[in-house]
Amino acid sequence: MKSNLRPQRDRYEPAFAALQSNLNKLSVPREIFQELVDRHIPVSFEKGAMLFCEGNTDGMLACLLAGYVKIYCPIGDGNRTLVRLAATSELIGYPDYIDAWGRRARMFEAQAATKCSVALFSRDQISTVLSKLPSEHLVSLLTSLNTFWSENLRFFASLLNLPLQDRLIIVMSDLARRAGVGDSEGLVLMPEVGHEDFAEMIGCSRPMVSRMIAELVEARRLSKRGKQYVLLGDWDVEGKSSNVKITRKSVTGSTDLYGQKQHSTRQIARAAAISS
Repeated sequence: MKSNLRPQRDRYEPAFAALQSNLNKLSVPREIFQELVDRHIPVSFEKGAMLFCEGNTDGMLACLLAGYVKIYCPIGDGNRTLVRLAATSELIGYPDYIDAWGRRARMFEAQAATKCSVALFSRDQISTVLSKLPSEHLVSLLTSLNTFWSENLRFFASLLNLPLQDRLIIVMSDLARRAGVGDSEGLVLMPEVGHEDFAEMIGCSRPMVSRMIAELVEARRLSKRGKQYVLLGDWDVEGKSSNVKITRKSVTGSTDLYGQKQHSTRQIARAAAISS
């Protein structure tokens, strides 16, 4: 792990600009954002390094400035499952729980999927900054956070009740919006995501993911370029048409300001019907 003492605002300006845009939507004033950024600690990690461990009580969280980070949920007996692949400008390390000693402990693990850089913030710093906000801004912030967690809960609850191929399409579409780059063929998923990673994120076996990806490739909806996947031209990442699915309609949705999936009423109804 390497640390720079000077903030590198120019180098990571796109990431900070995206973070500021999200905070603006939460009614956080620019001067508050600037104060928070001025206090950050820039740290770099090599691929495979652990950024955060479950159960830590260090009170730190981070904004991902460059690279990709895998977010894992420990499930006991030394096992864990991949929950999300975080991309540039996303906040990581914030979910917590109250441990047996009444302390706020980190809920998820974070491991560098590539060489990456983050801006570290302490909860005490954030509390100090937020204490300067007027009450109406705090109410707006709390309302937005409630919406954020509600959308997270609905996303995972819906995902669990959908067919496996729908889950794979949703996860790939989500990655394309957060970490995709367009070219003449379609949208290139910039992070290198393996079949085992997709299997963990949608809750199925690796052979099943391999079979579904082969079907998408055969249907000319997906291609592979080196270690990266390309969602071909007619892949509908916003869920406005149904031309991605091979055998049935796609159920992808739009995204909110956090990069999370927002599902349509039709999709939720279908999920309920599948589970009944």
